[in-house]
Order: sequence, then structure tokens, then C-alpha cells
Amino acid sequence: DELLGLPVKAPLAKYEKVYTLPLLTISMGKGTGVVTSVPSDAPDDYVSLKALQDKPDFRAKYDIT
Repeated sequence: DELLGLPVKAPLAKYEKVYTLPLLTISMGKGTGVVTSVPSDAPDDYVSLKALQDKPDFRAKYDIT
């Protein structure tokens, strides 16, 4: 939880920094729980991104501004 909303450097990313965001469809009990999000290619990623953009209470739940 303490990683959510933080800017990180992804070595091969086009952008200088990317942000850690919640994705409720992954299992935190398997592996690291860290995955790449591609909203243009994955419906779950798009739905999660739209929820963060459109629902202030959802952002507040994860303390993401």
C-alpha cells in the first residue's frame, strides 16, 4: 500500500517517471503484485484507470491525488 501513487523510473519507458496505481484484478499473493498497465490493450487496465480518473472516492481510498 505504501507504494501506491509514487512516481518511479521504468528503465525502458518513454516517460521520465510513471506512477504506481492499484489494479484490483491481480493477486498480491502471487509474485510481486507489480505489473505493467496498458489501458489501450487491456480492458481491466482501462476500467481501473477510468475509475481513478472519474471517481474521487476511489482515489481517496488509495490516497492517490
